Order: sequence, then structure tokens, then C-alpha cells
Amino acid sequence: MGRRIDNIRTFIVHLFRLPRTLTINTSGRYYIVITMAVGLAATNTGNNLLYIILAALLSFVVASGILSNSALKRLRFKRVIPDRVFARTPVLYGISVRNHKKYAPSYLITVQDESVAERPGFIPVVDAGESASTIMEAIFPRRGMHTMKELRVTTAFPFGLFTKGMIVEPDDEVLVLPRIRDDVLPPEEFLALAGDESRSISGSGEEPWNIVEFTSGDNPRHIHWKSSAKRDEILKKEFMIQTERMMTLRLVDRDDDEDVLEERIERAATLADHFIRKGHPTGLLLPGLFIRPKRGVYQCTRILEALALYAPNGDSTIPAPGPDITGIVLDL
Repeated sequence: MGRRIDNIRTFIVHLFRLPRTLTINTSGRYYIVITMAVGLAATNTGNNLLYIILAALLSFVVASGILSNSALKRLRFKRVIPDRVFARTPVLYGISVRNHKKYAPSYLITVQDESVAERPGFIPVVDAGESASTIMEAIFPRRGMHTMKELRVTTAFPFGLFTKGMIVEPDDEVLVLPRIRDDVLPPEEFLALAGDESRSISGSGEEPWNIVEFTSGDNPRHIHWKSSAKRDEILKKEFMIQTERMMTLRLVDRDDDEDVLEERIERAATLADHFIRKGHPTGLLLPGLFIRPKRGVYQCTRILEALALYAPNGDSTIPAPGPDITGIVLDL
């Protein structure tokens, strides 16, 4: 029922919304005052020259309305947003406009994105059948799926007397990732655990580790002939190789307020970004979701997107690592 009422309200707003808005600029106010003064003088004196001047002044008003309306006709706007957008972090994105008119260009286009951008963008000219763009800076206040609001497009073309505008509603949604913070560092003891782990394995390592008995199936190139001759048995060299521990970040539902929860999520996002940049296989464990530890930019994006969409369900039970989780589990 509530959704139906909202739909009806939206329909009524669109039904009675004017296709164009008009604002009189400061210079336009002076122009109107002068025009009225000339008209009053022409009426009182009957001077033909004043009537000619009045007609010229009024023709400028008519031309301004026609040309400004033409400048806003058949323009299509599109936001060009980066793939990775972080909350509370300035991001540059583009607004592209294409002029679908066959012959007439559009001039002096100002675009105000009222959803996130404070400063408007400006496009001097869009030729007929061509596209142009402007760069804007935005700050998204929160993580999660963000629905972009309408664009307010205006032009003061041709004389700057009036500003004519319109509302454009491109259907844009952007997934805002948790902020990557500079002041969140992993604990020192966790950094030590997350480092390389030394394991004595006979194989492709480079540093010798031990001398052991040669068994069937071992690589003959690892035979240590000098030790074998002394002990009258075949011995081989065992090497030490470096293997990396896998890490899983575990976010637990707690009775935290909103600010504390966002801080924990930002901490998890920062740690995931840090360890994946260092080349460590990193995973994420949420209530009802487990991302296995892997490396790479795609893995980092998966973790950040899961954190961006995370919503606590009030269950304070700590999820236990499943049988597939190996390595270190860090609770956040």
C-alpha cells in the first residue's frame, strides 16, 4: 500500500512538473527594468523611435527564450563512474552529454549533480551529433548501494539575461566500497604470523636444510655424493622453501552502534587491501558468507564488495571456521 502511494505521488509530481525552469539573472532584472522604462516612455510620448527601441529590446527577450530552449533540447546525459568508489573518499567521475540535434549546437551547459557533488560541471559547447563531457568531484558519505539523484541542467545562453533549466533523471546506481584508511595498521603480532613460513621440504627450494636418506622416487639430482661416500649409503639434500600462510578476516555480528560497526568494516577492508597488495592469500568470513583466501585484484574487489553490502542480522554467534579454512583467522 505504501509503495502504491509513493508511485502515485511520483506520478503527480512528474505530471505537474514544468519541462523547463526559468531564473532571471541580475543582468536580466536590469534589462527588464530598462525595457519597461522604454515602453512607458514610448506610450507617454508616442515617439516612433522609442517604439522601435522597445521592439528591439523585446525581440532580444524572445530570442533568448527560443535559443536557450533550443540549447537544452535533445540532450542525453550519462554518468561515467569509476569501477571502485570508496565511501568518504573524494572521487572524480565524468558526466557525458550527447547532442542528438542534427544541426543546432548547444552552448554554455551547466550540470549540477545534487546527489553527491558540491560544485557544478561546465560544458562550453556540444556540437550537433557530437558528445562532450565534464569532470566532477564527489564524496559518497556511506558504503553500500547508492542511487544517484537527478541532474539539474541549466544554460544562460545566449545573452546571460535568463537561466533556463531542466531536470534529468538518469537511472544510475553505484556500489560504494568501504573506505580504505591510512591510520589502520595490522597488529605487529599478526604481521609476524602473516609473514613467510619456513618449511623443510625436499624439492624446488634453494637453501639447503638437511641431509637425509634417499628414497625411491626422490630426485637423483639432490643426491649428496660426498656424504653418501662417507657413510656408504645414498643420502640426499633436503631444502627449505618459503610458503605463505593464508589469512581469513572474520567479521562477527555484535551489538555495536552504527559508527562502531562502520569502523570495524573499514578496518576489515583496509586489512584485506593491505595483505592482498603484499601478495598474501586473503579471505573473508561473514555470517552466511565465506570467500576462500586467494591473491589478486579480483579477490580484493570481491572482499570489498561483500563488506560494502554487509548488513548485520543481530546474531551475535561467532561463526566457527569451516573445514576449508586454513591458516590464520583474524577476528574483527
